[in-house]
Amino acid sequence: MLLPVIIMNRTEHFSYTCSQTGDSLTLVKVNLELDFEYLYSWMHEPHVAALWHLDKPYADLYAYFKNMLTNTNQELFMLSINNALVAYGEVYSVCHDRLANFYPSCPGDYGIHLLIGNPLSLGLGYSKLIVRGLSHYLFSRCDALRVLIEPSVEVKQLRSLERKLGFKNLGIIQLPEKMATLYAIEPYDFYKANPSRIDCIIHNWPIIHINFPSFPTDYAVSNWIKQLELLVTIPEPYVVITTFDHNYQFSQSARKEQMGWFKRNKKLLAQYCRGMLRVTNDADMISKLNKPAMKKNMPFQCIACQSVTVATQMAHELLKINIS
Repeated sequence: MLLPVIIMNRTEHFSYTCSQTGDSLTLVKVNLELDFEYLYSWMHEPHVAALWHLDKPYADLYAYFKNMLTNTNQELFMLSINNALVAYGEVYSVCHDRLANFYPSCPGDYGIHLLIGNPLSLGLGYSKLIVRGLSHYLFSRCDALRVLIEPSVEVKQLRSLERKLGFKNLGIIQLPEKMATLYAIEPYDFYKANPSRIDCIIHNWPIIHINFPSFPTDYAVSNWIKQLELLVTIPEPYVVITTFDHNYQFSQSARKEQMGWFKRNKKLLAQYCRGMLRVTNDADMISKLNKPAMKKNMPFQCIACQSVTVATQMAHELLKINIS
């Protein structure tokens, strides 16, 4: 049995922090050269082998995953929880999967498969965290219209999907290798049951990264503004990079609270914020950011960037100009 390992020097594909528990989930794309020993070990754990039926010989299992990685309709991830590698997950387009043969599928349906590999990590509530994180990934990054999961009726850990996570039970389906319960959820129901939070990441100070999630609650906006209150007290130049999920718009009351904070702190923002770099490829938004009225009314530069990488490079340039 391989013990949980801290992932170091791996490119993070996506991260999620559960607002209910505070636990963090990080997705890293599978690299067989780095990950296969873990996959081989996990597939031979009794609790995994009984459900996945992939306790194959070394070479056969390697060939299986090598073939899986060629399928462009799915993504394979190593999953770390609170920085410890403990699980494996798959997300896939249902329309290109056998599951579409067992229920009335629709365009925009995506599915999830997951396993917790190490027995020491069982019974800690991690299955719910993984379902939340992968669902959030599919809704916010893959334009999913509905997320489905079809655990075996024998999997007790996922029986709370309906009660705790907001999924709808669509009934029992008979798959070739198992009797499964089919669960589904749409974006509005997901974020209603699993409130998102606005991530304000400051560990790369003086570059701040703020991500606005789908369907942010008024409570999430209020907590974000409390974070901003602390940031504006730091008398040092900084740059803000912003990213946005789909359906990120605030409610009317939350927007009013945001604008009130902005007006109160406009002088401090003008003094220390060297720019707000919005990651977007939306033509309308880019046009809006470039309008003279935007440049006149904002206390800092607002610049559209096509990616986080480009925004980070530009942030360093803006800070360098300020220092020199």
